[in-house]
Order: sequence, then C-alpha cells, then structure tokens
Amino acid sequence: MKTLVTGYRPYELGIFKETQKEVEVLKDFMREKVRAYAETGTEWFILQGFTGIEFYAAEAMIELREAYGFKFCVLKPFHKFNDRYKEEDQAKLQHILEESDFHRFVYDREYKSPKMFRIISQFLIEHSDQALVIYDDEVPAKTRFIYDQMLEFQMNNPYNIERIQFDEINAFIDSAYER
Repeated sequence: MKTLVTGYRPYELGIFKETQKEVEVLKDFMREKVRAYAETGTEWFILQGFTGIEFYAAEAMIELREAYGFKFCVLKPFHKFNDRYKEEDQAKLQHILEESDFHRFVYDREYKSPKMFRIISQFLIEHSDQALVIYDDEVPAKTRFIYDQMLEFQMNNPYNIERIQFDEINAFIDSAYER
C-alpha cells in the first residue's frame, strides 16, 4: 500500500517559527498518523518535500520506519522548486532527502507553467493507493487543488482519502495534552 501525504505549509497555519507550540503539536499528530498507517499496511509513504505538514510527517517517518518496516520517498515536483525556501528549510529538506529511501523529480526540469502542478498532482495520485490530507475548508490553502483532484480521481477509481480537519487535530490536542 502506497500512501500520499500532504497538507498545509506553515505560513498557511500562521506558523513562522519552529519554536511555536503548534509545531510540536502537529509533529506529534503526524507521528500518530504515520504510526497508524504503518500498522494498517502502508509500505511506502510519498511526499513532495513541501514545508509544514510534509516536513512534520517526514520527521515521523524517519523516526518510525525501522520499527515498522515501511519506506518513504520524496518526489519533488521540479528542479529548483525549493529555491525560495529559507536556508534552514533547505537544510531540513536535504536531510529528509538523505534519509529517504528514494527521491527523484516528477518533472526533470525547472518550472515552466502552472499546468505542471495539475499534471504532477495527477501523477502522484495515480501512483499511490490512498492519501492522508491535512486540509480544512475553513482555512483555504494550496492543498485544495490536489485534494480536489483526489476527489475527482476517486469518482472512477478505488482511492481512499483521509482528510483531516481542525476538529480532529483539536480532539487530538484534548486527548494528548493537559490543558
């Protein structure tokens, strides 16, 4: 089973520093989700290498993969896609790539057109069996585009989508942290 993982970038959640409490909560949440997927048969996790949710998930994957025997890959969209990342985020992505079991570009060239994103999303969806998406309609984000494509694909194909909304994250906070 191959599971695509995607979600919010940190700035879309109002996260601008790695020291914000929300970061640790989201890392803990993603650790629990990765563990649950590994326990129910995910053999490969697929990421694109975006900051935020994907970075938090990658940290969990690095931590848990030996115990659960899964692998993870990073399929970066195109060359230089992370050139706008802060130096700290570029270093984190480099570490994730070094730790990954496989990494390549979906497009083996630089960005040329917004159409590339739709084609990249389609490729990722078609090469995974299911998706874990952190996306809530209450907080619009770029994740909406790939989520819509997943729904479209699901209409004619067996494809499980677990969409996590903020209510579920808040329930996790209530159960995992003392207030």
